[in-house]
Amino acid sequence: MGSESTTHEPPVDEERAPGSLGTRVCLALAEEENVHPWESPPLYDVLDPSVLEALDGQENEAWRLAFEAGTHTVVVTGDGDVTVDGTRFTDRDFREALDSLDEERRAERPRIR
Repeated sequence: MGSESTTHEPPVDEERAPGSLGTRVCLALAEEENVHPWESPPLYDVLDPSVLEALDGQENEAWRLAFEAGTHTVVVTGDGDVTVDGTRFTDRDFREALDSLDEERRAERPRIR
């Protein structure tokens, strides 16, 4: 029996989490502040939303945008990474944030009997 080596690669997210860059930035800031996204200051107070919209559609991933949002430093890169104060928010983080918002919405709906 020959010895086979197996390499284990770190797990990667299956696919990019849904949502525009603006949504991703808003969710990351809310997570960093430990507040509901609707309790965060509006992103458009610190950045023109059309900037993120324009960057979101770029096919060239060789860009990096850094800006201040309140007391936080936000960095967004062409591959969709969002970092707030040095903490990278993964696709899994975004999916969990979106799922929790969906769960809240379902809990608020009246039950029909």
